[in-house]
Order: sequence, then C-alpha cells, then structure tokens
Amino acid sequence: MHDITPRVEPGAAPDPAPGPAPAGGRERIQQLLQPANRLLSRVPWQWRLPLATALVCQLIFLFWWAAFYPALMSFDSAAYVLQVTAGPWVDNYSVLYDALVWLTLHLTGGLAALALAQTVVMSASFGYTVFAFRRLGIRGRWTAIAAVIATALPPTGTFVIFIWKDVGFVICLYLVVPTLAHLLSLREDPGWRRDRRVNWLIAALGAELLGAMLFRLDGFLAVAVAVIVMLIVVPGIRLRLMATTAAAACVVALLTFFVYPAAGIQKPPAWEAYSIQYADIAVAYSEQPWTFTAADLGVMARAAPLATWRDTATCYDSDPTTSVLGPAAHAEPLSGQLMALWIRVLQRTPNLILTARICRGSIAWSLFGGPARLRADTVTDPASIDPGLWGLAARPGMRHNPYRDALRTRPLSGTLNKVALFLRSVSNTPQLDWLLWRGAFWCYLSYVAVYLFARRRRNWALLSLGAIVAGQQLGIFADVPGQLFRYMASPIFIGIVLVPLLFVRDGPAPQAQRQPPVTAAGPEPEGEPGDLLNADRGGHAQWRDSANQGAGIEVRDRGRSQ
Repeated sequence: MHDITPRVEPGAAPDPAPGPAPAGGRERIQQLLQPANRLLSRVPWQWRLPLATALVCQLIFLFWWAAFYPALMSFDSAAYVLQVTAGPWVDNYSVLYDALVWLTLHLTGGLAALALAQTVVMSASFGYTVFAFRRLGIRGRWTAIAAVIATALPPTGTFVIFIWKDVGFVICLYLVVPTLAHLLSLREDPGWRRDRRVNWLIAALGAELLGAMLFRLDGFLAVAVAVIVMLIVVPGIRLRLMATTAAAACVVALLTFFVYPAAGIQKPPAWEAYSIQYADIAVAYSEQPWTFTAADLGVMARAAPLATWRDTATCYDSDPTTSVLGPAAHAEPLSGQLMALWIRVLQRTPNLILTARICRGSIAWSLFGGPARLRADTVTDPASIDPGLWGLAARPGMRHNPYRDALRTRPLSGTLNKVALFLRSVSNTPQLDWLLWRGAFWCYLSYVAVYLFARRRRNWALLSLGAIVAGQQLGIFADVPGQLFRYMASPIFIGIVLVPLLFVRDGPAPQAQRQPPVTAAGPEPEGEPGDLLNADRGGHAQWRDSANQGAGIEVRDRGRSQ
C-alpha cells in the first residue's frame, strides 16, 4: 500500500480543507446588497420597498439630469427667466413656478437645482405609490417595476428635468392617485371617518389640487371634472372633499384677483386668452366663408388679410393663425370685437366650432397623430437648448442678463449626453409615437385597469383612481391650442403605474393590510433580517395569508399579529 496523503513541507501552510462550492448567483447578489440591507434593516418593513423604489428612480433621473445638465428647456423656460430677472412679472404662465425659478436663480445662480428638486419629488412620489398601492393589495414589486419603467422611458424621464410649469402640474396630478389609494385603504377600517389620517389625506388631496390650479391657468378644468367623479363614487368624505376643493378654489381666486395685482404682477393681455377663438374663426371662414357678413369680414381684415385667415386655418393647431395676426389684433378694442365675432360664429354655425375643437383636441382622444402638413403630428419636447433661445436672446433684457449662461447645455459627461440623445432619437420613432408620446392610449388603459380592479374587489369607490385621468383628458379635449405631448404627460405617468391593477386577483381587499403596521423594532415579515430581495414579502405575504384564511386554510404565524 502506498501512502497517498500529501506531504507537507516544514514551514509550509497546509492545503485548505475541502469546503462548500462557491456561492451561487443569489448568494453573491446578497453579499453585494449587504450594505443596502443593513440600511434598510433600520427602516420599518412597510417602507423598505418604497424607499428602494425611490432611490432607484432617483438614480435613473440623475442619469438624465447629468446628461442634459443643467436642465432641458424650451421657449417658456427662457421666458420665465426673462420675466423674473428683467420684468415685468405677468400672470400668463404660473406665478408659483416663476417664484421657484426666481428663488433658484438667486440662491444658486442657475437652474440645475430646480430640475434636480423636481426629480427628487417625482422619485418620492413613485415610492409613495408603492406604499399606497400595497395597502390596497397590489403587489409592491409590480408597482416598483412600473415606476422604474416610467423613469427610464426617454419621454417621461426627460420630461421631469425640464424647466417648465407643466412639470409641477404633472407632479400634482400624479400625486392625487397614490393619495386616493391611501385614503381608500383606510375606508375599510371601523370608524375610519373619525381617523385623523383621513383628514390629513383629504388636506393633502386639497393641496395637490391647489397646486394643479396654480401651476396651470387651465388646471381648474381637470380639477373640476376629477372632483365631480370623486364625489360620485366615493361616499363618506363628500362634504370634506367639497369643502377642501372650495377652499383651494378660493385661494386661487384670492391670489389672482387681489394678491397678484397688489404685488404688481400684471394680468396677461386679453388676446392671449382669445388665441384659440381666433383659430376657430379661421377654420370656420375657410370651411364656409359665405356665412360671414361684410361687417364680420371688415373686423377680420383689420387684424390680417382675409387670405391669411384662410391660408393659416388648420383645426389641429392654433399657432399658425395667431402668430401671423397683426398688432391690431392684440390691442383693444379689436381683440374684443374679434371675440364678439367668435360668439356670432358660434351662434350661426355651432357645428363648425365644435368640429374644430374636436379636431384640435385629438391629442387627448386620438391614439395616433395626423399628417405633419396639417400640423396634426405630435409635438415632442426639445432635447437641446436653442442658442438663440427661440428668439428671446435678442431682446435687451436677455442680451445682458446676468443669468444668460444658465440657459446653456453643459452636460456633466459627454458620453452620457450621447447616450441620452440616442435614446431620445429612438423614442422618436414614428411607430412608437402612440405608445411613448401620446397620452390617449394610457387614458384608455387606465380606465380598463381601474374598472377591472374595482370589479374584482367589488368596491366601486376604487373607480376614483381614474378620476384625475378623466379630468385631464376632458379638460384638454375642451381647451387646447395644439398637439403638444406635455399637455397629456400626466396620463402617461399615471397609466404606467396603473398597469399592475390589471393583474390583481379577484376578491376583497386583504384584511391584513388594514392592520397597524409593524415598527422597525418588530419582527421581520419573512426571510433574513433586512433582506432587500425580500423587502416586498411582507405586503404580498399578508395578501396570501388573508386569501388562505378566507378559504379556511391554516396559516402559520409570520411573527405579526394576524
């Protein structure tokens, strides 16, 4: 027999004893995530996945922000800066957003901080959605995936880093959905009407509706429709909701008619409010010129030649007409006379005005854009800042403006900028327009998702989750100047996060979701303590336990009160 035991030389270290095979993929991932797990272990379990979702979304937003640093901008962005630095302040955009621009410029000397703040708020909103939806029994991982997709898609991801009042408007509309979800989850608790959380959530809902009306002058249309839907389908809070909405409307009226004038903020000229009506006149004249009297034609000729009215008429966009009208159309008394003409046209041929509005509102209801020659295609957001600031750079107030350099693109990384521009160019593929840039598809998908969810849960109050989508769609349908993507951006954000509702199981909301949440010091849901990969198992396990209990199946104790 030969001794086959390996000989160990003096002073040499022995060979290591045989051990387990190298860790598999899951174990390696766990090791990489240990620092995050330790951080999350200090967070109450019900907030771990929402926090992780917010952090992941913020990282993606940081990519877009760094690629287009300091922010993406448009003509409106440059106009905000011109107003708040050279004056005068005018209530034709959003005084609230103008104030944010002014504050950011004076505190930081640029606009990057405002764009970054918008991404932080949007990321936190996505995280809150995961928390609120999980209370309704929607698996948190599904909502988290939807939130990450909404952040990563170029149209929605880059929209949040724009210097635009519409970003604040969209964030306010979006927050209505998780706030309502949180509120509806409390309605199943005994004595929920006296729960202080209900009052706080109604107050938050009022603040969101107030923000929507302050960020956009026509925001009241979306708010009015949404509140009507909520009042119809959500019993138990109608008086408080009506009072909160009325209070928000009173604040807007107080600011508009008293505070702004007292602060020296000017009202916009009347012709700006009549621009859509001017386009209606042009469309009606091009369709049936014989319906216009000599007096009507005389009023029109004072603003622009009749051939100009006819040649610029397109029912899809009001800009071709309003941009060529002479200075006389922008001054009283002609602007008032043109408005009176619009009323006469409406009385004589209401069908022409109605068809023009339906055509112009196609961005709200049509899945696909129309021919570009009619300006019926979707107008997307610019991916670069025009060196001439869309004509504003030549104005005296901008030519020597100390914040002129804040209106230039200075990406933090040229590589990131190239990647972001490539992604934006891919998103502009015409075949993807209906999916990525038009909100109509997401409106209809939202209605289907919310209806199926309410039907499966046998709780029609859940229909209110689609109220703000209906409000925005109908509001834009009634009053919109053109086929701009940003007018229907909020239904895209909301529609994406509502997709998980399509896959929720039948049955009532899980009872366990309505139990008081466990604190950070309490037992873990299931899995290893602070396990990031199991961060969502608490809410989903509660759903499964509730369903099993209802079926008479024994459920083992998970360390929480059942």
